[in-house]
Amino acid sequence: MEKLKSLWEFRMEKTRILKAYNDYLLTDIYKNCDKYRKLSDGKSADVFFNDVKARVNLEYMGIVNKQGYMSTYSMSNGSLVSDSKGCSLKDLVASNGILQATTRLYAEYATSKKLITNQSEFDLIKEFDFDDLLAKAMIIQSWSGKMLLKGVTQNDRFSFYTVTPKDYFPIRNGYNPKLIDGYVIYNLSKDDKTNKTLICEIYELDSIEYRAYKITENSINEVPYPFDLSENRMIVDGLGYRDNQAQGWAVVEIENIFGKSDYNDDLVANVRELVIGDTLTSQAFQKVANPLLQVPDSIVEVDTNGRSTVRLDNRVITLSKDDKEVKQVQLETKTQEWKLHKEDIKNEVYKQLGVNDLAFGIDLGGSIASGEAKRRSLERTIATVESKRNKCITGIKNIVLWGYKKLKGKDIDLQIEAQDILSLSLTEKMAIVVQGIQNNLMSLETAIKFLGVLGKDTDKEIAKIKANVMYQEKLINIMNTLAAITREEQLQVKLEELSKDIMKDLGLEVKEE
Repeated sequence: MEKLKSLWEFRMEKTRILKAYNDYLLTDIYKNCDKYRKLSDGKSADVFFNDVKARVNLEYMGIVNKQGYMSTYSMSNGSLVSDSKGCSLKDLVASNGILQATTRLYAEYATSKKLITNQSEFDLIKEFDFDDLLAKAMIIQSWSGKMLLKGVTQNDRFSFYTVTPKDYFPIRNGYNPKLIDGYVIYNLSKDDKTNKTLICEIYELDSIEYRAYKITENSINEVPYPFDLSENRMIVDGLGYRDNQAQGWAVVEIENIFGKSDYNDDLVANVRELVIGDTLTSQAFQKVANPLLQVPDSIVEVDTNGRSTVRLDNRVITLSKDDKEVKQVQLETKTQEWKLHKEDIKNEVYKQLGVNDLAFGIDLGGSIASGEAKRRSLERTIATVESKRNKCITGIKNIVLWGYKKLKGKDIDLQIEAQDILSLSLTEKMAIVVQGIQNNLMSLETAIKFLGVLGKDTDKEIAKIKANVMYQEKLINIMNTLAAITREEQLQVKLEELSKDIMKDLGLEVKEE
């Protein structure tokens, strides 16, 4: 009896689960999850179709019906006949992938240099591709605003999965809402119009429960868990199951910067305008819209199939004396004005996302910028990526540490470090080295390591350097010669030509590859 009582006390109160679920349904991050996922997948045409349809009807006099089709016409037995279905406007929507491109840009910058770990050969993680995991995590982090990493151990193997905000919600502390007491990963199945069933995985510190609840807006009742988990070493606990070997936190939450999606309302509104504007000015739309005619009602007839026809005589529309003129509808677009406006919208999107043309590899100036020049131009982009990356790396590290302790019963010293996103050019490195040595701010050893001219055996070769001022002077002279070369490609060639001589002048052993 005491055991049952303690188990019950250990359970998460179901009323707290209901409140947390209802509260989460009202959050922006939940409401927008599906929309943001589609935008990240490059489906802006689907997201904004209704907006495009409304604007097209506004601009061009309601030519699109409720089903999203535009009337088209063809000749049939001497009459101009409207097609029964017409042309789908959805096929003509000009999508815009600027959000998808930016989200992937963050991931690409973050993984442009491989992550470094001190445990790459350890059996628990040696099969992991940390760079791939980081890229996937950053993509979800960008569009969703937050996510869970769910750790799983089975048969002495460890893995983890990503869970989007559509599939989990937090249970906040009643006294301090900033604190999280638990997380619920759930699937929702509808039994009827009034009741729903939440199939839940409930995660707390040192606790994992598997339960199902019948819920309404104001009530929650536990029902039998629909799956048999006994084969997975779960113990029966009332109507559900419990992981009797749960340790620590089996889930780790990763938030985006400020805990929100990169796709805020203003940003999405701007992208919507890009989709609408490009659609209205697209050549495809104009080709379909070109045959539209404006005719008086008096010459329009409806056949037995409900199709509208216009009386023709030898391909000439026949008018009575009371009919008004027939004219083609001119669907004019202000292409140049839209082009300028589009650029303004794009720049506003860039500003909100912390990117620019150079970040996407578009150099409007036509010159090749140095590493330092790129760094200055991309300072905000790099800062944004680094902040996002650090959050993801911390989350990945913590879930791996959990998995190791769960399987091995002890902690591990795991370090996962990221490298600089942009590297300095050889020219820039030379300038830094010359200034550092001349001003006694950089040692000979540091200078050689910084330049990386000794390859893999840097430490062994540096140990052979003669600690003599003469060699430092020779190094400075050589560096001054190389620093005078302004073009990167020339410097590379010259450095290769002089490499053996440099080594000899420094008293180093020159090793052939």
